[in-house]
Amino acid sequence: MIKIGLVEDNSQLGQDIRDKLALGKELTIIWEERDGSLALKAMELGDLPDVILMDISMPGIDGIETTRLAKEKYPNLKILMLTVMDDEKKLFEALKAGASGYLLKEIKPHLLINAIDDVLEGGLPLSPSLASMALNYLKEKPKTQELISHGMEKLSKRELEVLIWLKKGMSVRQIGEQLFISDKTVRKHLEHIYEKLQVHSGREAIVKSTVQKNLSTSSD
Repeated sequence: MIKIGLVEDNSQLGQDIRDKLALGKELTIIWEERDGSLALKAMELGDLPDVILMDISMPGIDGIETTRLAKEKYPNLKILMLTVMDDEKKLFEALKAGASGYLLKEIKPHLLINAIDDVLEGGLPLSPSLASMALNYLKEKPKTQELISHGMEKLSKRELEVLIWLKKGMSVRQIGEQLFISDKTVRKHLEHIYEKLQVHSGREAIVKSTVQKNLSTSSD
């Protein structure tokens, strides 16, 4: 059973999300909080979910700051942002804070459930419109290069193939099926990718490789 934490200040929107998740037989919501401070307290009490669905605009501590604070204490925690705003700046801030994905609340139930599975497999689900905005935003921020160490050139051909499929939202099992290798081999390639890119998760590898690719493209 996949444990879900829900952070949503609007009770009606919270119920809408609950209704969508009810279609997932392997999902259970272990707590629902109305603001970031209460969510952080719930985590401190030991109620640590597998995935947190996080609102952005909330009174007190907003979702991005809550994500940053939670990831500092629980670096392996998966946090999926759910918002009504298609704001590329907020998207990039959320990813820098440690978010594992960014989706609009209008997302269809089956796509939300699939996104949760993707997050647990190390993917980075983004709403289509937001994915496009992310690329445009990164192209407009050349100073970001100062924050990125090199590493893409160190990846082998097979590691690049694994990374490409990971960026397409494939799970470990799906990558193995595409490349005709075992799940164990896929995980080993991912370990090498994380080490060479100096990151700690699939989300960070995707963000870093996307930033490097687009900075390189914009400088040509």
